[in-house]
Amino acid sequence: MSINALLSLIVLVAVLGVVVSIFAGGVAYVGRVRRDGPAAVLAGARRRREMRD
Repeated sequence: MSINALLSLIVLVAVLGVVVSIFAGGVAYVGRVRRDGPAAVLAGARRRREMRD
């Protein structure tokens, strides 16, 4: 296997990994909103943001 093919494969896996992680994050967010409701999810985000500041 040539180095160009290996680098292309690594880049392809990295790009697909980013796409899959974005999709998984969206699924997790939608699941949390369905389970807890939008108000609770936004309140939790607000609490975390206030603790960080």
